Amino acid sequence: MGLGFVPGTDEVALLTTAAADPDVEIRSMAIASLPDPAGDDDTFAVIVAALHDFQEQVRVSAVSRLGFTARPDAVAPVASVTTDLSPRVRSMAAYALGRLRSPEATPALLRLLDDPDSSVRSHARHALGEIGDRPAVDALLCLATSPDPELRIDAAKALAQAAEADPRVPPKLTQLATDPEPEVRAATLSGVASTSGDRSRWSPLLLALADDPDASVRQRVAVLARHLSPAAARDLLHRYTADPDARVRDLAATELTRLPDPAG
Repeated sequence: MGLGFVPGTDEVALLTTAAADPDVEIRSMAIASLPDPAGDDDTFAVIVAALHDFQEQVRVSAVSRLGFTARPDAVAPVASVTTDLSPRVRSMAAYALGRLRSPEATPALLRLLDDPDSSVRSHARHALGEIGDRPAVDALLCLATSPDPELRIDAAKALAQAAEADPRVPPKLTQLATDPEPEVRAATLSGVASTSGDRSRWSPLLLALADDPDASVRQRVAVLARHLSPAAARDLLHRYTADPDARVRDLAATELTRLPDPAG
C-alpha cells in the first residue's frame, strides 16, 4: 500500500485507515505521517490508540509524536507506557515527557530513575531538568551528590535546564564546575551553554575553568567561549593558540575565525 501526501481531509482519512493496517511498516509510517495532533482531537486519538500496538516500533512512533504536541492531555497517555516491556518505548516515553514540560509528568519520571535500563534512566534524568519543578530539581540535586560520576554528569546537564526556575540550581552548578572529575566539569559547561536566555551570566564559571589542568575541559572552554563569555573570548582564544594541547590550539584557531570582526 502506498501512502501519498495529498493535502486535506482525504490524506487524514487515508493515514487513519493505514494506522490500523495489518502491515507493521505501514502502521508505523502512518503514525509518523499523520498531521500535527496538537489541535486535532481525532488525530490525537488515533496516535494515543497506537500506544497499545503490539509492535514496538509503532509504539515508539506514537510516543514520539505525542511528545511534540504540547498538549497537557498527552501527559497521561505517555506516562501510561512508562511501564512498557520495551526499553525503547520507556526511553522514548521519558524523552517525550520531558518535551511536554508538564509538572504532571514528574511522578512518572521519578519512577523511571530506578528503571533497569540505563538509557531509560538517563532520559528520565534529562527530562526532569526540562520540567524543572521542585520535586524534579530535588531529585537532580540529590543525584548531583552521587559518588557515581556518570550520575553527576547527567545531573549537571539536567540541572542547567532548570537554572532559571529554581534559585538552588546556579550555586550547585558552580559547585559541579569544581568537581574532581573533569568529565563532570566539562558537562557542567555544556549544560549551561544549552540554556536559553542570557548565557553570558555563566561567564565567571567558564573563565574559572579556562586554566583547568585537564585538556578536555580546556577544549570545551575553547568551543563555548564565544557563547558564554563573548567579551573575553578573543583574548582567551588567542592565549589558547599557545596551549600545550594540540587539540586546544586547533579549536582556538577555528573559534577565532568565528568571532565577529572587531573592526566591523
